[in-house]
Amino acid sequence: MGEFKLHDVRFFRYMPKAIHSIAHKQTTNRVAVSRSDGSIEIYSINDNWYQEKIICGDAGRSVEAMVWVGQRLFSAGLHGDIIEYDMTKLIPKYDVDSYGGAVWCMAVNNTQSSIAVGSEDGCVRLFEVTEEELSYSRAFKKQEERILSLSWHESGEVLVTGSCDNIRVWDVATGLPTLRIKVERLVRTRETIVWCVAILRDFTIVSGDSLGKTRFWNGKHGTLIQSHHCHKADVLSMCVSKDETLVWTAGVDPKVIRFEKVAGKDEGSRATWVRHNVANRHTHDVRALVMTGEYVVSGGVDMTLVAMPVGKLGKPSRNILPFPQRRLVHVAQTARRLLFQYQTRLELWQLGNTTAVSGMPDERLPITQQPVSLLDLKTKNMKQIVCSAVSGCGTWVAYGDVQHVRLFHLPKEEGVKVLQRVRCLPIDLQPAHHMTFTHDASGLVIATNQGAVQFLRVDAVHPVLVHTFLPPKSGVHPTTISALTVSSDSQWIAAAHLDSSVHVYNIKTRKHQCSLPKHPSPVSAMTFHPTEPWLMVVHASQQFFEYDVSESRYTDWSRNVQRQGLHREWLKRSEVVTQVAYNPANPTQILLQDQRMFCVIDKDKKLPKPGSQFYSRERLMRLDPAVREETRHAFAVCRGYRALLHLSFLEDGAELVAVERPIKAVTDKLPPTLSQKRFGT
Repeated sequence: MGEFKLHDVRFFRYMPKAIHSIAHKQTTNRVAVSRSDGSIEIYSINDNWYQEKIICGDAGRSVEAMVWVGQRLFSAGLHGDIIEYDMTKLIPKYDVDSYGGAVWCMAVNNTQSSIAVGSEDGCVRLFEVTEEELSYSRAFKKQEERILSLSWHESGEVLVTGSCDNIRVWDVATGLPTLRIKVERLVRTRETIVWCVAILRDFTIVSGDSLGKTRFWNGKHGTLIQSHHCHKADVLSMCVSKDETLVWTAGVDPKVIRFEKVAGKDEGSRATWVRHNVANRHTHDVRALVMTGEYVVSGGVDMTLVAMPVGKLGKPSRNILPFPQRRLVHVAQTARRLLFQYQTRLELWQLGNTTAVSGMPDERLPITQQPVSLLDLKTKNMKQIVCSAVSGCGTWVAYGDVQHVRLFHLPKEEGVKVLQRVRCLPIDLQPAHHMTFTHDASGLVIATNQGAVQFLRVDAVHPVLVHTFLPPKSGVHPTTISALTVSSDSQWIAAAHLDSSVHVYNIKTRKHQCSLPKHPSPVSAMTFHPTEPWLMVVHASQQFFEYDVSESRYTDWSRNVQRQGLHREWLKRSEVVTQVAYNPANPTQILLQDQRMFCVIDKDKKLPKPGSQFYSRERLMRLDPAVREETRHAFAVCRGYRALLHLSFLEDGAELVAVERPIKAVTDKLPPTLSQKRFGT
């Protein structure tokens, strides 16, 4: 693996946001997760929970509810509009007024032809889903209380709603209530809020309320079947299994409790709902629960997305860290500067330094030059940043929001610290999803929101749009670009799309060079070799390939890896590789990093055998020297990170920059949780 000086950076104070709602798309097994800043994240469960897309939020827009209708995503919130999103450009496509003020809940019927919306004014409104847009249909009879929860019956003829002190069953055809269930109050002057509700095929209504009770009602007669007081505070969310034999509830306390339907002992006796088990996977309020078939997915104030397996004993839960899987940290390798991307601002830092030449392993070297903050750049009107980049020399900074690309110049002159904005950008420059500067800082490569790649010649006065590269025609509209990289000689550009296609373009000839063979899993990270025209591509399935773009073939080493097959311990990893890099001083070493570990692959060493183990350096050094040499192989793994947001080499290849955001630093800023009496305290 070799020895490196490691810059352990912990002054990136990125703060994730709380989860507000979760929606599952059954056809492709994806989940949409909305956060408190209005942003929406799309995860592919089949691709190792790979974060495919992030739709940036808006300062004046909240997302309280979401539904999938086929491949289309709709959201609504307290701003009072229903929004459909363009899933390629990752922006709102259009919005429709709810006609009732703030929207608290939303659900689509079984045929996905109609969306019901519960509003602040106490009215349920139906919107018809057409091929082009969402059109207002009609409103149900108005009630006094706001509609806080609703659920469709499988037939589509009945709707149930929850509000303050009441549960109502509605006839969809007439828009009139057929049944009103009065929910008890614990204190006469304090209303009971029904936060979540569901109606089953047999017309059993399940409700969760502010008293911490989960109740099962007869939906035809309005009688109470069972009541479970399992939560110590409000029940905020609920989900039901597809066969409707399991119900999960969660809330403020913040336990996730499963109820199971148990058939009666006698043939004519009634089935009962029994509390089965309790899961403590969160520290704060759980605001959203959804059933995906294999998992129950939950999220809330503690920002972490948790996937709990259903019906598989011994299989651990999956905790998805709240940090974006896209790149938030960029390194100016020559200038030794770091660019931090926050939601609405950028920070540029000068790395610290030490005069110590060497030291013992894991020894902390004395810092002779402290890190210095050079720049704090805020976006106009608090618009969220989609992507950003810094040149290797550290004098150019660029970022993109959903509408524009911004370019800035920081002169090298001694004593000059004035940031100059480049205003005369080409009018044909499109909004960006990814961007990177060429190695010589002469150009800016942009992956646009329309699936194209643009090359901008950088200049402080008059930048020029040199060329727009379009993916080869395949009969379908280009998909979103998920990864972008440029070679160190500024000749090749590689763009990976979400349909797993990877296209390589030649900057000098301004033509499409080649397309890599498609892999079933999307690309999560890629980079070019520092001296050869080789492209290293890592997929969400943990597979990786090295491809010679000039010869349009896999390299010999890559063929050998695929012939032998990757080790089982590598393939069973749960985290997606978010970054890959070659060591510029020794290109036979390849660095792969995810948010919990990193691995250095040495191409000169033998590949691990099927029965071998992946040892950390500490465990390897404790082995007998003879056993140690026999155990060594190409994969050197370093574990122990909780949230590793970035890891890369500096220009000389002798130093590494690791940017970590400790989870404790994030959770310490959360509001206090529900006070509970614990045994022994």
